[in-house]
Parts: sequence; structure tokens; C-alpha cells
Amino acid sequence: MQRVEGRSAYATVSISGYPVAVGRAVADTGWVGVFSMATLPDVRRRGAGRAVLAALADWAVSQGFSRLYLQVEQNNTAGLRLYRRAGFEEACRYHYRIAAPS
Repeated sequence: MQRVEGRSAYATVSISGYPVAVGRAVADTGWVGVFSMATLPDVRRRGAGRAVLAALADWAVSQGFSRLYLQVEQNNTAGLRLYRRAGFEEACRYHYRIAAPS
């Protein structure tokens, strides 16, 4: 985390003192990237992820940024649902290439 040069913010939602959802935002060249979003499966669809994302967006605005981006895997249905409801739209796709086992 020390190698990230941009301003960063972290958000956590806790229930009864236990963290159940987390996320990170990093400011970079006019945009803020949202990273490391995670919500425990047994508390999904209760607003914890939405609260983390909202807190990170509020932080971005407080730092003078108005644009957010993130990356999500296509099979992450919970994440896709959250981000679509928050107003995110797909801008591009990418994929990883891995070497075949030798």
C-alpha cells in the first residue's frame, strides 16, 4: 500500500463491531479508482456494500473529483448488481492471458 502515490481513502461498514464490508479509493489523474470492494456473503443485499461505495464517492467529491471508475469480473453478479444500481456503466472489457501448463 505504500507504493500507491495518490491520495487514498478506506471505508468499512461494521455490524456489532465486526467489519462486514470494505473498500478503497485512490485518486489518480482526474479520476478516483475504487478497489478492493468486498462484502461478507451473509450480509449482502442489506446495504453494506452500497454504504461503502457511497462513502468512497463522498470522499472523492470532498477531494474535488467527480468521476469514479472500477473493474469487476463478469461472473461477480453481486458486484455487478451493486455497481449498476449505483449508476456505473461498462466502458470497456479486458482479459488476462496466462501461460498453458508445461
